[in-house]
Amino acid sequence: MLHGLENLKKMVDIEISSDIKCIDTNYEASSDELSPYNMSDSFSSLLMMNGLLVANIWKYKTGEAQTVTVDHKKAMEMLYRPNFLHINGQPLSLDAFKRFESLTHKTKDGYFETITALEHLHDETLKVLNCPPEQEAIEAAYLSKTAQEWEDIFNEHGLSGTKIRTQQEFQAHPQGQALSKLPPIQVKTLGTGSKVPFKPSERPLSDVKVLDVSHIIAGPSMSTFLAEQGAQVLHIANPAAERITSNYLDTGFGKRNAYLNFNKQKDLETFYQLITETDVYVNGYAPGRLQEKFGLTEEKLLSLNPNLIIVTSSAFGEIGPWANRHGWENIAQAAVGSAFDHGTENQPILCPYGFITDYGTGLMGSIGILKALHNRAFIGGSQRVSVSLAQTCMWYQNQSLNSNPQNRLRSQKKDQENIDKKFATIHKVISGGNISNNTIKTPTPFGVITHLKPVLEYSHTPAYWDKPTSPLGSNFPTWD
Repeated sequence: MLHGLENLKKMVDIEISSDIKCIDTNYEASSDELSPYNMSDSFSSLLMMNGLLVANIWKYKTGEAQTVTVDHKKAMEMLYRPNFLHINGQPLSLDAFKRFESLTHKTKDGYFETITALEHLHDETLKVLNCPPEQEAIEAAYLSKTAQEWEDIFNEHGLSGTKIRTQQEFQAHPQGQALSKLPPIQVKTLGTGSKVPFKPSERPLSDVKVLDVSHIIAGPSMSTFLAEQGAQVLHIANPAAERITSNYLDTGFGKRNAYLNFNKQKDLETFYQLITETDVYVNGYAPGRLQEKFGLTEEKLLSLNPNLIIVTSSAFGEIGPWANRHGWENIAQAAVGSAFDHGTENQPILCPYGFITDYGTGLMGSIGILKALHNRAFIGGSQRVSVSLAQTCMWYQNQSLNSNPQNRLRSQKKDQENIDKKFATIHKVISGGNISNNTIKTPTPFGVITHLKPVLEYSHTPAYWDKPTSPLGSNFPTWD
C-alpha cells in the first residue's frame, strides 16, 4: 500500500473512477543508514497520483478504465536521472554537479549552504567572499562570519544561500510558519474563462499545449512528465542564459525547444501570441521576476487567454519573507532541516537519494496541472497552480518513517562509517555513468542517448515521448 498516496488523494480532492486500479511493486523500504524519510513510498506515491489523474482523464474522454503500475525500484532511479545519461555509449560528464561536493561550509557559529553549479554563480560568490578561488581561502572566509550574517549578505547580493537549519529552527522561522499553513500543491480557480470539457484525443493529453518557461530541473521535469502521455510541450529558453547540459538533455524528451529574448519587444509579442493558444503556462523563475521585469502579470496573461492554467514553481513559495528568494535543490533541503535530518549536529549532509526536491516538485506540479485540467473541465475558469522546493521537502518530512523531528535528529547521530556511506552515495549521484535495466536508446541531434524510460506503466495508454531531446532554440517559437 502506498501510504503517501492516501495523503495526496485527500489533498487533490478529485474523485478517481473506482474501476481505475493501481499496483505498486518492488517496494524498497528506506534504510535508517541512509535516510529517515520513506522515499520509496513517498516518491512512488507522487508518481502514482499523477498516473491516476491521467487515467481519470482518459476515462472521461473514452469511457475506458485502465490499471496503472509503479515499480519502486524504477521510481528511485528517477531521482538520479542525469546519472544514467550516455551519449553514443559514453557516460555524460556531470562536471557542473561535481561542485555540489563543496557547498556546505562551516561558519563562526554553524553551517552555511551555497550553490555554484553555474559559472556566474561561482564567480559572484568569490566576489562576495572577497577571496581567491582556493578551497582553503574560501573556508577561511566563511569562518569569519555567522551563518545568519552570510545568509543576509548573499541574499542582499541576489545570490542563493542559506543558514543550515534544523526542522525546529525552520518551523519557528516566519517562512516556515507561513509555509506550514499551506498544502504543498495549491490549485485555485481564478474566475475568468469558461469550461473546457474533456474531448476524445489520440492520447490522454495530446490536446493539451504546455508552454514551459522554466530551467534547471523542477519546472522542466513537470512538463516532461506530461509529455509522457502526449502533451504538446514547447520549451522557451533565453539564448543568453547559462545552462547545465545534463539537465536539458534529461528533461528535453517529448518537447520542442525555441529561443525567445524577452528584452526584445518582437520576441515578447511572439510570446503573447503563443499564450493565446496555450493551455498550461509553466513559470520556473523566482516569484515576481518575469512579472516585474517584463510585465508578464497574471492579469496580462489572462487578458490574452481567459482559460489559461498558470503554474509557478519556486524555491520557497509565494508568501512569507523569503517569497522572492532564489533557491536550488540543496538550498531548500538545507533551509528546512533535511541536511540535519540526514547528518549530525557536527556534519550536516543532504539526502543521499538524489534530487528529491527537484523531481518531487516537478511531480507535485504535474499533479496540480492535472487537477487544474479537471477543474477547468467541470468547474470552469482559469487556474493557478503553485508548488515549491521547500514545501516538497516539508512533505517528505511529514511522510517520513519517524514523524518526530527531534527523534529523527537523534537517530541520525551515527558513527563515521554511516556518514561515509552517505557521502559515497552522493558521490555516486554526481559521478555519472550508471547502468539500469530501465533505459532505452534514442537517436537525437546530440547522438544516440541512453536514458531512463518513463516509470509508470499504463495498461491501455503506454507512456512514451514522441520527440527526442533537441538543442535549445532548435525549433521556431510556434505551435505546430
